[in-house]
Amino acid sequence: MTVALDLLRRVDPNPAAPPDRRAVRDWVLRRLYEGVFSGEFGPGVPLSEADLANQLNVSRQPVRDAMRQLEADGLIAEAAGNGVRAVVAFELHHVTEIYTLRAALEAVSFRAACDRITDEQLAALAQVQDQLESGLGLGEPAPGEWDAAPDFRFHEIVAEAAGMPQLHNFLVNIWLKTWALLNQLQLAGTYPNRGEIADSYRSRRLLLDQLRTRDGDGAASTVAAHVTARMNQLVTAVDSGRGNFRFQPQPTTQPSSRSGGAP
Repeated sequence: MTVALDLLRRVDPNPAAPPDRRAVRDWVLRRLYEGVFSGEFGPGVPLSEADLANQLNVSRQPVRDAMRQLEADGLIAEAAGNGVRAVVAFELHHVTEIYTLRAALEAVSFRAACDRITDEQLAALAQVQDQLESGLGLGEPAPGEWDAAPDFRFHEIVAEAAGMPQLHNFLVNIWLKTWALLNQLQLAGTYPNRGEIADSYRSRRLLLDQLRTRDGDGAASTVAAHVTARMNQLVTAVDSGRGNFRFQPQPTTQPSSRSGGAP
C-alpha cells in the first residue's frame, strides 16, 4: 500500500534499486506499476517474470511478488488460460464495476469528512483545486500528457479527513484501477478532452464548497454524481469512436435448450 500511495502522490523513488531485500521488493513493485500506468506494458501484453528480472537486474523473487500484487490489484491477469499473465485490457464491465464501487465509497468518504475535516486540509484541497484549474490554460492535452495524480490527491485528502483507514485502503485499490484505465484511454487519444476535464473540475469546486460548509449529505450526493458522470463521459467517448481505444463486443448468451418446466 505504501508503494501505491507514493505513486499516487508522485513521491519520487530512489533512481536505482537499493540493496536491502524489502527495499528491492518495493522498488520492483514501483517499476511494474509505472510500466502499467505509462503504457510501457500495454494492455494485453504478456509479462515474463524472467525477462522482467533480467531487465531490472534483480532476482526473480521480487518480480514474482510484484506480479502477485498487481494481480491482486486487478491490473494484470492470466491471459488465454495458459498461465501467462498480461496487463488487463479494460472492458465495459470493468468500467461499470469500478465506477459503481467508487461512487459508493467516495460518498461514504465525503460524508464522513464533512464532520472531521480541518482548516489545513481544506487549504490543501483548495491548493490542489487551483493546481488542477491552472492546467486548463495549457490547452488540449496530447496523448500521454494529462496527469491524473492531482485529481486523486484531491480525493485522498478527503479520505484522510474521513478518518477510516479501511475505507482509505479500499479507495486506494479503486484509484489504482481507475488510474490504469484512464491512462489506457488517454494514451489512445480517447478520453478526456479539455471540455471533459473542465467539467470535472467544476463539479469538484462544488465539492470543495460543500466540505467547507460541512454539508455531508450534499457532498455525498455530489461526489456520487460526479463519479457517475465521469463514467458516462468516458463510455460515450469510447462509443463515439474518438481515438484508438475500443471495448470488445460482449459475447451473446445462448438460451438454454433444457426442457421440462418454466424457469
